[in-house]
Amino acid sequence: MSETHFVLVGLSHRTAPLEVREQASIPDASVGECLQRLADRDLLDAGALLSTCNRTELYAVSANAAADDRLLRAFGEWPHQLPFETWRRYAYHLADGQAMGHLFRVAAGLDSMVLGEGQVLGQLKQALDQAQKAGTLDATLHVILRGAIRAGKRVRDQTELGRSAVSVSHVAVMRAREILGDLAGRSVLLVGAGAMSEIAVRLFRNQGIRHVHLASRTLQRADEFARPLGVEAIDFTALESVVPEVDVILTSSSAPYVLFDRDRIERFQALRGGRPLVIVDIAVPRDVHPDASSVPGVSLANIDDLRVVAERNLRDRAAAAPAAERIVEEELARTRAGLQARQAGPLIGALVRRAERIRDDEVDRALSHLPMADAATRKALHGLAEGLTAKLLHSPIRHLRETPTPSVDAAVLQDAFDLTDPE
Repeated sequence: MSETHFVLVGLSHRTAPLEVREQASIPDASVGECLQRLADRDLLDAGALLSTCNRTELYAVSANAAADDRLLRAFGEWPHQLPFETWRRYAYHLADGQAMGHLFRVAAGLDSMVLGEGQVLGQLKQALDQAQKAGTLDATLHVILRGAIRAGKRVRDQTELGRSAVSVSHVAVMRAREILGDLAGRSVLLVGAGAMSEIAVRLFRNQGIRHVHLASRTLQRADEFARPLGVEAIDFTALESVVPEVDVILTSSSAPYVLFDRDRIERFQALRGGRPLVIVDIAVPRDVHPDASSVPGVSLANIDDLRVVAERNLRDRAAAAPAAERIVEEELARTRAGLQARQAGPLIGALVRRAERIRDDEVDRALSHLPMADAATRKALHGLAEGLTAKLLHSPIRHLRETPTPSVDAAVLQDAFDLTDPE
């Protein structure tokens, strides 16, 4: 029975600065191709990709432990824009128990820049769906990802970490309030039609924002997104028409290139008469060129700048972290048990079939020496044989289902019972 390995390679806000993470990010449109390439090179049997503003991680299942180093190199060479030496300097590589523990903590929001943020749960669900569409989701990876998502959902539903959870959008709004003070009566421009902007609309309204404009790279997309939220859709090419009244720009697009260079921000400020303008860029790759921070009157913050704001608001959520960690451990144990039972399943089936064949052969042989046996005797003999077989198999089957590493015991049982390879 071959043993599969769960492998994780990636980098995150804990290991890499923003300028590295934005080069390592993978657009949604490239995820399927990336997974299929790695599978075609026999570097993984199954795989899923999570690429967010704070991490790019590949989760893979492989029966070939020797492929792990090659997988790290291959994933680091493509599709990133990073030189491989840079990737290797900041990337991490985890396997089996460590990899699963890391993934489950990510799902629970325990490894996020904003402790307890809930958006990563939806992003993991998207990663699972993308793997399924790419044809790189097998039963083992499905069990692991669903277990992680279940852990994250329980943390949201059952702990104060979930009930008091904040997102990157929450922290972005806090940043704007710190700089401008009261936001009531002000106007905001949101760039990007995604989850970040949807959350931001509600948060800004709670602060008394007077007017919310929303722009996307196409007016149709902006309009479809803005209408249900009750905000005004703006054509991206016509931002200058609303900029004079805007006090805050929150940008979170998925564009793979800079949307706002220094020259465009200078034009914005000229239209605004130089009034203070807060720009919070939570996109990765960044939407706003760092040089824009030197434009007079502009306060520019990127995703890493928000870390300080998040840490100032950490105390209440940190107190809830131990309860979240307990849930993670419970769901890890549950998922491992399911994987162990699944891994042992083919061998258990072969063992039961072998035992039943021997049982039936021996009962038939015994009955051939008892030609005068009546139906009741035959039934009793069959019942005795079935009961003995079940009792003899009970302990080895339970052991196979419960042992953390069944491969060694499996090999012994295969030899001892003369079992053909169940796979």
